Amino acid sequence: MKIRSITAKETFVVRHPVLRPGKPLEECVFEFDNNPSSIHLGIEIEGSIISVLSALPIQCEDFPLLNGMRLRGIATLEEYQKKGFGTHLMNEIEKRLLKLKEFKLLWLNARINSSGFYQKLDYKTVGRHFNIPGIGLHQRYFKRLHS
Repeated sequence: MKIRSITAKETFVVRHPVLRPGKPLEECVFEFDNNPSSIHLGIEIEGSIISVLSALPIQCEDFPLLNGMRLRGIATLEEYQKKGFGTHLMNEIEKRLLKLKEFKLLWLNARINSSGFYQKLDYKTVGRHFNIPGIGLHQRYFKRLHS
């Protein structure tokens, strides 16, 4: 297992089948994917990317005074799920962002069925559940970064 920086386009091999199955590949493109401050991480096993995460420089409306990064596209191919790869990526992005000292907040909108994963990583909820049409019920999570 190797965690490495990848391009936004390289995330599509996991984003598409896990987060946008049956939808056009273009739906895997996120706003700010190609922003110079964006960070995309992938876990590679035997030359193939099996798990991905993107951190995008998007301010959270719930915390307007904290410079934040939005986590998106956190996904692992089905056959590798529930083996700790997502946790490795979350820990790595937190470590990298702490080193930058520029960002004070991580936040994300998580599908309800993955809520337990974020709670185990000490992310807290803010606001109410909300629906994203065509994707499903979500909850917003956040975590303050402390150096």
